Amino acid sequence: MNWMRNGKRIGILLAIAAIAGAIYYWEEENARLLYAAITPFPEGDFWETLINALLRDIVLLIVGVLLFLRRKRIPDRLLRYFPAVVLGVAYFGFAWYIHQKLALDSYFLTTLAVLAGLMNNIVPAILAAVWYHHNPSSKRKAVYFAVYFLCAVLTLLDVVYFWQTSMHVQAVFFRNFNIYAVEGVMSSFSRTQLLQIGGCLLAAILLFRVTKPRRHKPNVAWALLAVLGWALCCNLLYFAGSQLGLFALHEAGLWSEEQIEKSRQEYRDMLVTPIAGNIVSKALFNKEKVVRETQHKKKELTEKDREWMYKLGVMRKSASRPLPEPAYDRIVMLILESVHRDYIHFYNPDIPAEATPFLDSLIERYPRIDNYYSSAVPTTEGLNATFRSQLLFDGDIDGSDKPSLFRSMQAHGFDGYFQSASSRYYNSEFRQYTEQFGMAHYEAREDLEKAGYTGASGWGFHNDEMYRRTLEQLKKLKGQKYFYVTKTLDMHQPYPYYATNWADTPESFRNNQIVTIHGMYWVDCTLRNFFKAASEAGLMDDRTLFIITSDHNPHSGGEYTKIVKNEKDRLSVAPIPLIFVSENTAPLENLDNSAYASQIDIAPTLLCLQGIQPPERFIGRNLLQQYQEKEAALGFFGDKAYYFSRDMSFVDKIDEPYPQHEYEDCLANFVMYTYYVSGLPVNSGK
Repeated sequence: MNWMRNGKRIGILLAIAAIAGAIYYWEEENARLLYAAITPFPEGDFWETLINALLRDIVLLIVGVLLFLRRKRIPDRLLRYFPAVVLGVAYFGFAWYIHQKLALDSYFLTTLAVLAGLMNNIVPAILAAVWYHHNPSSKRKAVYFAVYFLCAVLTLLDVVYFWQTSMHVQAVFFRNFNIYAVEGVMSSFSRTQLLQIGGCLLAAILLFRVTKPRRHKPNVAWALLAVLGWALCCNLLYFAGSQLGLFALHEAGLWSEEQIEKSRQEYRDMLVTPIAGNIVSKALFNKEKVVRETQHKKKELTEKDREWMYKLGVMRKSASRPLPEPAYDRIVMLILESVHRDYIHFYNPDIPAEATPFLDSLIERYPRIDNYYSSAVPTTEGLNATFRSQLLFDGDIDGSDKPSLFRSMQAHGFDGYFQSASSRYYNSEFRQYTEQFGMAHYEAREDLEKAGYTGASGWGFHNDEMYRRTLEQLKKLKGQKYFYVTKTLDMHQPYPYYATNWADTPESFRNNQIVTIHGMYWVDCTLRNFFKAASEAGLMDDRTLFIITSDHNPHSGGEYTKIVKNEKDRLSVAPIPLIFVSENTAPLENLDNSAYASQIDIAPTLLCLQGIQPPERFIGRNLLQQYQEKEAALGFFGDKAYYFSRDMSFVDKIDEPYPQHEYEDCLANFVMYTYYVSGLPVNSGK
């Protein structure tokens, strides 16, 4: 009997060795084929890939063995915890979508991330199930269903949000969450999409199943230990593996691979994130504001900080040149909603030429900035950067005494107007904008409706009606000095509005399924009609400047990723259009269209153009002046600072405890310092 037992063990060991050898051979061949065309052969990359693949296989084998050992219990557990199984399947589907959308690898850490994410997302339902099955009752069943359904709804919400933005639900979602936002989002979805969402909710309700009470009750203490222990184990393995992987790459001197791995880790973290926990925390806890508040006491930059800011071109030593005489008496700024620079054919050949012919003609004829970036996202933050030359916006800080483009222009004889397509109650615009930005005249959807305009739906008034209103107001102001801003909405995500008929659409994209192209054609048509009418009305002259730009780039999801091919240009902070249109472009002759700039630079540029000294608290630069420091574009979103210049770009996480480079930490200090200064009363002397 002993020889039989020993023979069986030897057979098992030989089988395991054969399987292990086959797996190694298979993975080794795949890894070698992956780099076969590269000369010289990259041994380091080869071994990194092979080890990653083998570790993944080991993890999957361990999971498979554990399931095999408990195979008799699996049918019972699937029935008893069926709602958690439903959530698990939904998570796997979402994880696959994230994996495909973000082009993640399929190796060791990604596998651990999926396992950890699975547990993180089904734990609430499992615990509710254990609580119910331990002592079944109608009340406990109701609680069980509530936990399950809430998790399902939040997962669906997160899926839709990720589909459009390539990220989990953010705190900004809740800052803008009201009836007007709901109406706008609902109007953006087709009837089919709404039916699909409703179908998912109905399926979640119908799939809720509980087994009849059984004599064998689950051991609550053991269940807690097993479920939470396994979840903790998966998370700890993922966290440890992530840190060890970065450490190994760092010690091996593979700097570029380390940077790539850092980006991958951010994407993998999205797999691990518990969706329900994320949404609740983002609803109740504004991390960005907490980060700003923890740094709020910083009052001075160190010499090292200043040195790096000069090197990066964020700060400038050059003295301002003498201000010229005012170049224009009237400035009209048309701010498009969520338009990326590469939504225009001139910048992106994938956009049909027939979609944006008028914008292309303006870009070719008039001064522009080709590398002009958002400084903040979403709308209010983007407008804050545009009007106040600041990166961070805090609506809780009194803004009535803060410098702004409107206040400076109005102090020098210009009248300030802001015309918004959305409701005055959306994001409390009527209070926030007038207090923070200081325009003398504010007009929103409700005001246009009172004036008899009817072209509104969803998010607000459409471009044609907004431009019609603008033209009527400019005719009344003819000959006066003013700064007039019109903020449109038709390109709002997830899908733009357009009123062009199929038969009137150019054949080159008439049947194109990318709705953004049709939206841009509508934008182009309405702008062409606006400028034609403005010219016919005598509103375009040597003393009037028109500016076309955007409030911010689109969120990096949905059709955005199909249109903008360069990964660098589809980050959370990305290029937007900036075009200057006038019968007199001589004052703009020093504008370098290849310069790197961002929204914080437009306010000081316009003030200098008008012979007005920009406020000291503006952190942007005059784009018409040459500085000894290099030019750069600066942005902030999602607790990260973004830097772009001709020769380098990087993303700096503000609360990064161990920044890769010294200048990253210095930029973080600069961002927090400028936030601190911008929040001080004007007479503070800072």
